[in-house]
Amino acid sequence: MKIRVCGAGTQVRSDDVWAGGVHAANYEMLYIVSGKARFHWNGRVCIAEAPAMFLLPPLTPHQLESITTEVKYRFLEITDIEDSPLDRQTMDEWNELQAHNDIYSRTVLAAAILESFDWIYHLHLTGEARLHPDLEQVCLLEVSKIYRLIAYTLSSSPLPAGNPDQTAGRDVEQTVDRLVDFMEWRYKEEITLTALADLVHLNPSYLIRMFKKHRKVTPFEFLRDLRLKAAVSLLSGSSMPVQEIAHETGFGSVHYFCRLFKQTYGQSPAEWRKQLRKG
Repeated sequence: MKIRVCGAGTQVRSDDVWAGGVHAANYEMLYIVSGKARFHWNGRVCIAEAPAMFLLPPLTPHQLESITTEVKYRFLEITDIEDSPLDRQTMDEWNELQAHNDIYSRTVLAAAILESFDWIYHLHLTGEARLHPDLEQVCLLEVSKIYRLIAYTLSSSPLPAGNPDQTAGRDVEQTVDRLVDFMEWRYKEEITLTALADLVHLNPSYLIRMFKKHRKVTPFEFLRDLRLKAAVSLLSGSSMPVQEIAHETGFGSVHYFCRLFKQTYGQSPAEWRKQLRKG
């Protein structure tokens, strides 16, 4: 596998010529960074608003048309892909999903796809990947990761919306794990009950009961403990000021952080750190 081209462009609504073409031997990943676009490929059409990522196998005619004033996009052209977990049909399925871009905000794995692409793009844009073979190899692993995450996302059954009490057959443990993964990944951010409920398509009150039944704590008790553990790690392993640690671990107020820390560990963060260093 080789990343042949890494680039970016802007498509303006008034342009007479649409971006696109056809690649004889290259695969392409096309990432819509901003704006709303109409994407044509192989006789299909999808209207998608950023963020959205389209996958194209070789010999796929495609065009990008801007619906908003302009659309900004990035792309990778890749050659010699072997053992791809995706065929033309599954790539088409993925492309059609881009009409529902909330998958990137609701699904941790889908969001990771965009993060991997941005990472590859940055390393190629700065030239670091081409200067360092190890980084280039890591970029190729990230490309493979993107394809496999997409394959998994397509193969896994989506959680149905509707009455949460009619969830017979749903793998509850998997749902709880998904919530845990999301909080562990984004614990620094403000996480609301609505965001968690939207992530797994569950009624908020049912979500709390389900989570507590399997974890013995509510989601926000879990998140609180997770943030405290992260704070302990920073207090013991860094010289960051307490106020900065409170911010870095997702606590909105340093006063609330200090009060909660003392309730949990019996000392203020500063006292705890001082005692640790004495030992």
